[in-house]
Order: sequence, then C-alpha cells, then structure tokens
Amino acid sequence: MDHQDDISIRIAASLAQININLERLQVMLSAVVETTSDHEQRLRSIERWKYNLTPLLAVATFVLGAVFSVALEKYL
Repeated sequence: MDHQDDISIRIAASLAQININLERLQVMLSAVVETTSDHEQRLRSIERWKYNLTPLLAVATFVLGAVFSVALEKYL
C-alpha cells in the first residue's frame, strides 16, 4: 500500500505542476494576444497616416514645382 500511496502522491504532484504550467501559459498567451493587438493598432495608425500624407505630399510637390517654375522664368 505504501508504494501505491507514493505513486498517487507523485501523480498528484505532477498534475498540480501541469496545472501551474497551464496557468502560466494562459497568462503568456493573453500577453501575446494583447501585444499583437497593440501592434495591429499601431500598424493601422501608420497606414492611415501614410494614405493621408500621400495626397498632401503630391499637392505640396505640385505647388513647389509651380513656384520654382515661375521663379525660374522670372529670374532667367
């Protein structure tokens, strides 16, 4: 009986350790999901800026080109 009790105690300890490891994995997975969500939000924000900035740069380039062209005609 003593040997059976020893085996039962070891099995119970192993199951307890597995439970602890699973809880740690849940916490780690939750952190990974949160980090991934944060990265996704940052990427979407950068994409919005990129798409909003492109037309602005096009207009600024056109205006600067027109000003430079007029300045060249005037001074040359």
